[in-house]
Amino acid sequence: MNIEVAATKPRNITTDILVFGLVGRGGTSDGWKALRRVLGGNPLPQLELEGWKGKAGDFVVFHAPPRANCRMIAVGYLANRGTPARGAIRDLANRVANKARSVGMSRVAFFLDPAFDGPRGIERWAYQELGEGLGFGSYRFDAHLAKKAEHPPADSVYAYYRGRRDRDEVAQAITDGLLIATAQNKARDLVNEPANVVNPESYVDYAKALAEEHGLGITVLNREECAARNMNAFLAVGQGGGYEPHLVHLTWTPENPKARVALVGKAVTFDAGGLCIKTAAGQATMKMDMGGSAAVFGAIAAVASLNLPVEVHAIFAACENMLGSKAYHTGDILKASNGKTIEVLNTDAEGRLTLADALHYAGAFEPDYIIDLATLTGACVVALGPSIAAVMGRSRQLVRGLLAAGERAGEPMWELPLHEEYKELLKSKQADLKNIGGRWGGAITAGLFLEEFVPEGPQWAHLDIAGPAWVDNGKPTKPYGGTGFPVRALVDWIRTL
Repeated sequence: MNIEVAATKPRNITTDILVFGLVGRGGTSDGWKALRRVLGGNPLPQLELEGWKGKAGDFVVFHAPPRANCRMIAVGYLANRGTPARGAIRDLANRVANKARSVGMSRVAFFLDPAFDGPRGIERWAYQELGEGLGFGSYRFDAHLAKKAEHPPADSVYAYYRGRRDRDEVAQAITDGLLIATAQNKARDLVNEPANVVNPESYVDYAKALAEEHGLGITVLNREECAARNMNAFLAVGQGGGYEPHLVHLTWTPENPKARVALVGKAVTFDAGGLCIKTAAGQATMKMDMGGSAAVFGAIAAVASLNLPVEVHAIFAACENMLGSKAYHTGDILKASNGKTIEVLNTDAEGRLTLADALHYAGAFEPDYIIDLATLTGACVVALGPSIAAVMGRSRQLVRGLLAAGERAGEPMWELPLHEEYKELLKSKQADLKNIGGRWGGAITAGLFLEEFVPEGPQWAHLDIAGPAWVDNGKPTKPYGGTGFPVRALVDWIRTL
């Protein structure tokens, strides 16, 4: 995308869509004054005619007057004066990009009201949000439609910035945002593809292509190699499916890295529930049960694109949870690669079994941090709803860092406790652990189960993304399908190391 940052006044900008991000309800800010000059009078009557209420999230689009140098004008309400709102610019750019692609307009220009961040002016993060929103809003998943998207995404963006010395930095921030969005869209593609396209075998090809694109290292373990490492919990889940299971390990290794991070994602490419079969309605979206692995896939792509000085390992154990003649049973006792035995009381609590071996594998590389991500429990969605992920961990520093990154990135998380008393719920009479803890606190007991397979030493956190990894009821800034959650938050956190 062509990016230009300059101080040309909005009324002199030639573009397809001229976008105003406004602060306050009208009148005196630079943004309102600039809009008044473009329209040739008080903008409020026009805005109110289009449905403007003067509230956060307001967004209207209308045809520009003949005197303007643009075809359409878009106006979004960002915040009250002096109270910058994280995510407001991302949402505005998201809507603009979606509109531009829908109507076939290639050039967009943004005038973000300088009053957005008070006397300091608008900071770098706001322009990164702009790039993220443009990339996210341009996304279309039409791979299996006879009629593809009619128009390509916008390919030119102008951003008003009155300072001179920082314009290169502002342009870079927009570029960074676009790179992050592109990586997150890769994750969205993986989640949106059906299970007959993304399966435990084809997933390896996707990983190899990503490694080649970004210069990543890659190791792939097949069934026999996983068996040699005693990954019996992971292999048990996959033995009822028709595809061969694989463990994939991607690596980004810059010179003199500041830290070493292992991201471990759940990669059950379709979850029928095994012998504890789900209902037809419950299976309908289970192609998304590999959303955790898609997130680590997108995160390492973004880290490489941004050339971040942190060593990152993206690890996922890919399989299907099906009902073939060799499917594992309730009552089976499995011995994981760390030597602990697990009594299977529910074959639909399979994700934690695959993660158990993947977490132990990750520990062998002596990372400073291990973060696992999984669409793990319905209990988490009951507790926190469809938009918020749960974070649990034994490191206060890491948990706080992830919560803060999620808030900055617009990917909210909430901490649940790893309550030691609940470990009693996982005790088995015949093995070291049961794979379920009963009816209550299911998200927490799942986290406690995973902790049993994390080695001592690294700081560790578990993210249950069962809610926000997928959107059923879409809205303008969150369309139906895979979200790529939490690629932005992971990148934001990695940048703080």
